[in-house]
Amino acid sequence: MSVQKAAVTYEVTYIIKPTLDEEAADRIVASVEEYIKGQGGTVQTTDKKGRRRLTFEVNKMKDGYYVTTVFVMKTQSVAAVKRMMTLSEDILRSLIVIYVPEEVPATTASGYR
Repeated sequence: MSVQKAAVTYEVTYIIKPTLDEEAADRIVASVEEYIKGQGGTVQTTDKKGRRRLTFEVNKMKDGYYVTTVFVMKTQSVAAVKRMMTLSEDILRSLIVIYVPEEVPATTASGYR
């Protein structure tokens, strides 16, 4: 008897090299999304934050294109996505976490908590 693992919602934030132009950065985003789909995942949203300054230099680069993607995937396939991002020469850094939607704080009638 095999145990089926349920799909989990993940969020990946990654930084693309600043030496690439906008079109090349868009191709990298599309390739990440296609890889996620190829591994059996489903992309829910992709938020391109644009070019921003890094907190500290990474590989002698001071800025990069920030992208956040929320996707649903089985747990055993996440390692393949992480490996692909680590091996990509165009992605400086990436972080995959389990996605927890933000809750909107309740307000009182006056608008203050």
